[in-house]
Amino acid sequence: MNYKSIIKTMTSLSLLFLLAGCTHKLITYDKDGKIIEDSSQVEKLKEKKVVYKRPAVSLLLKNRIRDILKAMSTNDLNKLNQEYIHPSFGFYNLYKIDNLYKIEGAKVFVAQKMIYNIVDEETEEISHIISRVKSKSLTLKIIEKNVNFDCSPDDDAFYGWNDDGLFLSNKTNFPLLEMMKNLNSYKQSDFQKAEQIQKTSYKVVLTPELSFYLTFIDNNWYITLVDRITTDCSSQKKLK
Repeated sequence: MNYKSIIKTMTSLSLLFLLAGCTHKLITYDKDGKIIEDSSQVEKLKEKKVVYKRPAVSLLLKNRIRDILKAMSTNDLNKLNQEYIHPSFGFYNLYKIDNLYKIEGAKVFVAQKMIYNIVDEETEEISHIISRVKSKSLTLKIIEKNVNFDCSPDDDAFYGWNDDGLFLSNKTNFPLLEMMKNLNSYKQSDFQKAEQIQKTSYKVVLTPELSFYLTFIDNNWYITLVDRITTDCSSQKKLK
C-alpha cells in the first residue's frame, strides 16, 4: 500500500469515527423507537415526573392548626404572615366576584404572599373572616371528618355546613386547577403548585365560615389556600 493510500484510509476511518461519535450524541429515541431531533424534547424526557404523597395526620399538624387559630383569634395578621405563610410558595385566595364580565358570582383567585389588613366594609375579605374567629375555637376538638356546605337557595333549613365545629379532612375539593385550565394563561410551575396543594394538603374547616388548606413545605405546615368560594352563596340567593 503506497503512502497516498494509507493517508486516504486513515482519513476515511477518522471521518467514520467522528460521524459515529456525533451520531451517538445526537440521536435520541422516544418510547415508540422514533428519533427525536428537538433538543428541548430530549430534555423533557430526562425530567422525572413528580410523585406527590400526602403526609399522615400528626401532632405537628394539629399543633400547627391550634397555633394558627390562636393567631387568628387575636387578629394577629403579622404573626400569620411571618410564621404560617411560606415566603416563596405563598397562598391562593379563592373567592367570588359579581359583575365580572356581567357574570354573577364568577369564581376568581389571586396568588398572594401575605394576608392584607383590608378594612373596607363594602367587600368581604380574608381579614374580615379572621377578625371573627373567637378564642373559644381553641378549645374545640379537631375532628377528622369531611364536612360539606350547602347554599340551599330553596330551603334555608339546610343552609350551611352539615356539622358544626373544627374539622380536618384530606378531601381537597377546591376548584383551583379547573380555574387555571379554563383561563389557559398559567405556566407549568403554577399547575404544579396547584397539584401539590390538591394531592398533599389537608382541609381545615372552622364553622361557620373559615376554610383553609395546609401543605407540608420545608418540614412544616403552611397555609397555601383560603377557600371563600364554598361558603359564598350570594349568587344563589339572588336567584331566589
